[in-house]
Amino acid sequence: MNSNEIIEPTRVEPATSLAITLAVINAILLRDIRVRAGPYYTGFLIILFMPLAHLVALLVIFKIFNKIAPVGSDQVMYFGISILPFVIYLYLSRRIINAISENRPLLYFSRVKIFDILFARGILEGGNSIAVFLSLLTILVVFSNGFAPRDAAGIVFAVAATIYFSFSIGVINALIVIVIPAWAWANALTIPLIWISSGVIFFPPAIPEPYNHWIALNPLLQCGEWLRYSYYDDYPDALLNVPYLFIFSTGCLALGLISEKMARRIMR
Repeated sequence: MNSNEIIEPTRVEPATSLAITLAVINAILLRDIRVRAGPYYTGFLIILFMPLAHLVALLVIFKIFNKIAPVGSDQVMYFGISILPFVIYLYLSRRIINAISENRPLLYFSRVKIFDILFARGILEGGNSIAVFLSLLTILVVFSNGFAPRDAAGIVFAVAATIYFSFSIGVINALIVIVIPAWAWANALTIPLIWISSGVIFFPPAIPEPYNHWIALNPLLQCGEWLRYSYYDDYPDALLNVPYLFIFSTGCLALGLISEKMARRIMR
């Protein structure tokens, strides 16, 4: 090799803003996993067990009180798929709200944005919601009289829409909590009302007009209606409005994105 030969240094292309954002989200996600899983990853069992135990407990209560399923002849099947959206919403949205307080020190790094923390937590909790859904399917297959959905793809899309809606609501509430910390308590107090209006303890198509259209404005009720309509052959779809569910969820998420910069200034 000629000693006079000049070797030019290798040029490294600068990372794009998208690549940096994805790297930040990945780092936060891995941090969340390590913190919540614990040294022996037993935390994952607790994360999965809590919503699943909540769902099973409600099923057992309905079974003990012999609450009749308004559609079909299987209590476990009807109430299992009806309770699922509420359980997903309850745990996913609440953990999204807690994401900011649990990762607040990370915001001192200039590359980390509030939405990076929320999106990383959304990925983690979305995966947990899918695990709860699959666990429920196993329970329904084993303990029901037969799992035979009319539209299996519709059930999958309904669960995905429930996760999307829960994440969007969690984002809005998390940003409100930054400005008004007491909102976390106020939001917790709305849970019983959300449970009552989600269409589990009553049969939504049986509500007379115009009240049926009023209750249909609840996006969580839409999630339950979509699940039931996808499972049962003869389930009425008068209240089901899939475009409304997606428009509402997307609107909440868009509002959260717009509000993120303002919330970041408040935290600084």
